[in-house]
Amino acid sequence: MKSKYLLLKIFSFIFFTSSFILGAQPNILFIMSDDHALEAIGSYGSWLKEYCPTPTIDKLAQEGMRFTNVCCNNSICSPSRASIITGQYSHKNGVQNLNGSINEDSPQLAVELKKAGYQTAVFGKWHLTSRPMGFDSYKVTRGQGSWFDPVFYTQKSQWYGGRKKRERVPGEKHNGYCSDVYTDQALSWLSERDPKKPFCMMLHFKAPHHSYEYPKRWENYLKDTLIPEPPSLHEDVDKTSPRLKGVHTWHMIRKNGYFGRHEMDEDTAMWPHDGTDRGKASAAYQHMIHKYLRAVGAVDDNIKRVMDFLEQENIKNDTVIIYTSDQGYWLGQHGLYDKRLILEGSIKMPFIIRYPAKIKAGTVNEALCSNVDFAPTMLDIAGVAIPRTMQGASLSPLLESRHPSNWREGIWYSYWATGHFHWGVRTSQYKLVRFPGTTDYEFYDLEKDPNEMNNLSGNQNYSRIIAQTGKILEKLIKKVDIKPSQMPGANRQ
Repeated sequence: MKSKYLLLKIFSFIFFTSSFILGAQPNILFIMSDDHALEAIGSYGSWLKEYCPTPTIDKLAQEGMRFTNVCCNNSICSPSRASIITGQYSHKNGVQNLNGSINEDSPQLAVELKKAGYQTAVFGKWHLTSRPMGFDSYKVTRGQGSWFDPVFYTQKSQWYGGRKKRERVPGEKHNGYCSDVYTDQALSWLSERDPKKPFCMMLHFKAPHHSYEYPKRWENYLKDTLIPEPPSLHEDVDKTSPRLKGVHTWHMIRKNGYFGRHEMDEDTAMWPHDGTDRGKASAAYQHMIHKYLRAVGAVDDNIKRVMDFLEQENIKNDTVIIYTSDQGYWLGQHGLYDKRLILEGSIKMPFIIRYPAKIKAGTVNEALCSNVDFAPTMLDIAGVAIPRTMQGASLSPLLESRHPSNWREGIWYSYWATGHFHWGVRTSQYKLVRFPGTTDYEFYDLEKDPNEMNNLSGNQNYSRIIAQTGKILEKLIKKVDIKPSQMPGANRQ
């Protein structure tokens, strides 16, 4: 009898303890935009700070923690999204380029959270050919999705590849501007969820991705206002960076030039110019930045809708709120737009997290972090075991303003898209970039040259530091477990 009584007490303790833990699990709201450069968020204090229509995002930063050195490991949409979901680098999860499919044996955030009792959902842009896994509900667009009247694909819809044609179920079309419609679906799901269970909801905006479309309500924002230019807009990249910036496809006035692509736009006229290359670059920048910031504004006012809902439900402080982007984006820096390269404007991601139970309001963290850290962090906060196959680290100690002595000394980066093969490391002060099939490299001192306009490769004054940074890169290559045959450009030499 005593043994039965003891077993009953143990069972009761486990049951009530687990119930308490489950009840204490926070909700998780993960909001991600596409190509939202941190320079276009007021709280990050760039040359654009007075022009950024981001009061809601800025308020999250005031109430939580703003990270300044979070970087993606492969600056392009699909690979970054795969890393965020799996906690793995591109060569491990199978998504090295656009429209990739996550390997079936890769861990996935929503799968682990669902096992732990979370309600899970994702709405908006998906941009992977593999179906969303571990979500109770999803409404996502295929590929880029459309700016207006988006079509969603759900558990019932036909996915890529599919079965027989006669069995296909079309997507659901919803009228309106994409950011508004995505948010409508998210709020509807939140309203219908089980309030007794924790949730993890992911809201993925398409904006402000090129071509930076916006709803009519934002059409007059900053109209006729001349916005300051970044200091490197007119950089001669063929001289400063022939192997990296010089070969990039998306320049303001040449190659796949922004000016040429948008000179004849009817909806937003090209800004006036004097016909010189410099004048055209300035005009293209003004055209781009006006549209871009309007698209950002439409993201921010939709985030406010979600914040208002959380407050009305009295669950805002019980919810871990994360705002980020799938990568950075050049807003004219180096005379470029788009992303892809290892340079700062491309790889640095905004990352703001609010959770009063663990995070002191208004804090700023400068630790080196990667997008492979997102999934481990959310699992850790939820009290869920982190799969060993995830390669990232939980940011939990950093959220409590602690800095582990063994924290990473460099961020791994690799890029496979055609014509831009390169890899490298970013430390707290330096950046080393390598290219396949050559001993050429680029090296930057980020402390003295934050705009990365002075390539120090071959500079004898930096030979020792370059060698030391090279050793950090070699260590990272081993740590991320990438084989020579998997390196960018390995099969194209």
